Amino acid sequence: MRHFLCLRGRRGARAVACTTTIALLAVLPSAAKDAGRTAAAAAQACASDNGGITLPPGFCATVFADNIGHARQMVVAPNGVVYVNTWIGGFYSKDTPPPGGFLLALHDTKGDGRADVVVRFGPDAKSGNAGGTGIALYKGALYAETNDRIVRYTLLADTVRPSGPPEVIVYGLPLTGNHPMHPFKIDVQGSLYVDLGAATNSCEFGPYSRGIEPCPELTTHGGIWRYDANRTGQQFSPAERFATGLRNGEGIAFDAAGRIFATQHGRDHLEFWRRLYTPMQGAKEPAEELVQLERGADYGLRSRPAKASACPRIRRRRQNGRTVRRQARSHRGLSRALGTQRSPAL
Repeated sequence: MRHFLCLRGRRGARAVACTTTIALLAVLPSAAKDAGRTAAAAAQACASDNGGITLPPGFCATVFADNIGHARQMVVAPNGVVYVNTWIGGFYSKDTPPPGGFLLALHDTKGDGRADVVVRFGPDAKSGNAGGTGIALYKGALYAETNDRIVRYTLLADTVRPSGPPEVIVYGLPLTGNHPMHPFKIDVQGSLYVDLGAATNSCEFGPYSRGIEPCPELTTHGGIWRYDANRTGQQFSPAERFATGLRNGEGIAFDAAGRIFATQHGRDHLEFWRRLYTPMQGAKEPAEELVQLERGADYGLRSRPAKASACPRIRRRRQNGRTVRRQARSHRGLSRALGTQRSPAL
């Protein structure tokens, strides 16, 4: 069994300027399941340094592709070709991307766990493009995000590079704010679910400011939008919003029953409020969430202030009468500014 893993260098909580390595992880069959495989053969399969990462017994890794730019998401076609979307916006805007298009097709034709065919296609930086995040396969075609749109490439059988120019499926997606990327997934019926992350951290207008209530950006950000993967020329509209109240629901997936789930990235920088949160709490809290998406649901970005008991320093000062009340009032104001979030229990 083979799995692909995207690795990036990191400094603190932010990705540093570096190129991305894609590692191929192989799961080796155990001796109990495959008595014919010798220990020597297994050792040979894992003879390298596992691409510089540490793995448990029964796993090995090779560097499938390196120096490809800032890889965001990828998908594997039935013929084994790995398609990758890369991006140069936001944190990486001062980097120089590799020459060629932001989309890549990687193929291992020798079976050694390394891509010996590397093909770039699509818009490049010279055209003013910044690449994208989302990428998917549907009905034998390749769908990819590029700047403010999602496009569809035709894939011919037994080919690596797509054939002909792409068709525009959705255009006019917002590029403003802190989350200009548009990850997406397509279900078996062809519904295309697109994540549009919040434009700000928590609907605030500046550092240490209170969030705006009601949050105006939720009209065009902070939720999941739904389109039809079978139709071309669809224009972004607030009317197509499927669910709201998600600061950044970047990871979307379906289960066998067709239910839709998304990972929820919580707000950043609690450490700005030094009287209430330590730098460690700012790095670890609030906890990220996994939510089940339902049409018309509101997942709580700024919808409900946190209780005063949610702050550990307030809990410790419950015995101190007046101080407790003063800190609790401060925390209620803080919760309005931070934009606490809630989601259905899973």
